[in-house]
Amino acid sequence: MKKLSLLPMMFALAACGKPAVAENPLDAAARRTCMDTIAARATNSKSISYDTDAPSPVTHGANGQLEVPLKFSAKNEMNIASTMQARCVVSSDGKTLAGITVKDSR
Repeated sequence: MKKLSLLPMMFALAACGKPAVAENPLDAAARRTCMDTIAARATNSKSISYDTDAPSPVTHGANGQLEVPLKFSAKNEMNIASTMQARCVVSSDGKTLAGITVKDSR
């Protein structure tokens, strides 16, 4: 009987998490373009894992381009995982990659 009374409290506590921030379609397209580029250039694209706990916001540059920071981990050809930080510059429509820089974030 006591287990039954704890159940509603557990659901209430689970619902108290951070609310998900809705991303606008343009930012989502820019983020997807960056993620697709990272996957295309990876040695083992199935090993890529993105840090989704606190995704960095997409920033809009003065010339209309979008800057997308992404933190991810991937395995190299020797199957050793590394954590990386990417910064993609995407066109103002969010569909064309203008530049990408990736650095090790150790």
